[in-house]
Amino acid sequence: MVHTDPANPDSKPTIKQVEFNTIASSFGGLSTKVSQLHSYLNEIAAYPPTSPPTIAYPSFPANPCIESLSHGFSTAHRAYGPSKSSPSLPLCILFIVTVPESNIFDQLALSTPLQTAYEIPTFRLAFSAILDHTTVSSNKHRILNYSPPHSPEMSYEVSLVYFRAGYSPSHYPSSASWDARLHLERSAAIKCPSILTHLAGSKKIQQELATPNSPHLANFLSRTSSADLIDRIRNTFTAIYPLDDTPEGQHAIRLATSAKDSEGYVLKPQREGGGNNVYGSKIPAFLAGLGDDQQRWRSHILMELIKPPTLRNSILRNGEVQSGEVIGELGVYGVCLWRNGHDEAGGKKNGGDADGEVLENWEAGFLLRTKGSESEEGGVAAGFGAVDSPCLVDV
Repeated sequence: MVHTDPANPDSKPTIKQVEFNTIASSFGGLSTKVSQLHSYLNEIAAYPPTSPPTIAYPSFPANPCIESLSHGFSTAHRAYGPSKSSPSLPLCILFIVTVPESNIFDQLALSTPLQTAYEIPTFRLAFSAILDHTTVSSNKHRILNYSPPHSPEMSYEVSLVYFRAGYSPSHYPSSASWDARLHLERSAAIKCPSILTHLAGSKKIQQELATPNSPHLANFLSRTSSADLIDRIRNTFTAIYPLDDTPEGQHAIRLATSAKDSEGYVLKPQREGGGNNVYGSKIPAFLAGLGDDQQRWRSHILMELIKPPTLRNSILRNGEVQSGEVIGELGVYGVCLWRNGHDEAGGKKNGGDADGEVLENWEAGFLLRTKGSESEEGGVAAGFGAVDSPCLVDV
């Protein structure tokens, strides 16, 4: 998000990172469709001219999310290699989804090209049905097999598991749900994401990297990045604190329990999906409601609020047009495929680099979410925002 310093309104706007998502990063399919829609409407002059005319030659940049993300899946599929089964089985990709699934059309936008353009069998499997329709071989290959419920006599070898479920506690109602996640994790199929990558995107990890004076960011990047680049990356972070016994944590607790100081912060739990955060003056009362349960306190992080400038625009939601002051949040998708550097025993694979090897890494389009400036949350699926497109202008 673009950030302006409220204490210095004449300061230059900067870009600040909100979060880093590593599981079920949705709306890649819909964002491409919305970009195409806005570009078409602009080409047929459907948008009213501004008065006075302050924008000339508006254009909407192409958004290649569908093409880039589906190509990323196909690249991982190829990297898996040929069938390891004996006799060989056809390979497939599994989309792990929720039931009911409110975001099916976004997902179909990614899975359809896999079927049609790449000719890769791609199936949707409910998280709750993983153990019913998949098995893992007991041999060293740990092959993940899938039998579609509509054709149980058919068996596929799974090359890639793509999680669009499994990020919320509500997805794990029983021990069988945890068994299902472990079942997939132990298999040889490529996971998007693996459990380690999933946890790397958690709020706690973001806090460890972004807490002022934290050494962790430099520790990760110092081998490949200059000190100047590390500082530039660090400057995209807002201050994020733990709520624990460390000096930083005690400072954060003083901020969070102050009716005045808490106004500039947001309290975040280890949750994804939107609608979970506590903002500003509501923070002290929320924490008071936790009592002396230190574990629950420590399960939250305190993040300095980003203050974006507002624009006037209209949002179409649920068939109604709402006009007013809005703010935007830009997300950038990426594809990254790497080979682990360790085997199951913790040793180097084939004597190679213990850090592994990055095979593919590219930018894969964008998502612009727009919401009313008075809205604290930004999740589209959670009902707080709308999918939008950036407009490039000459002024």
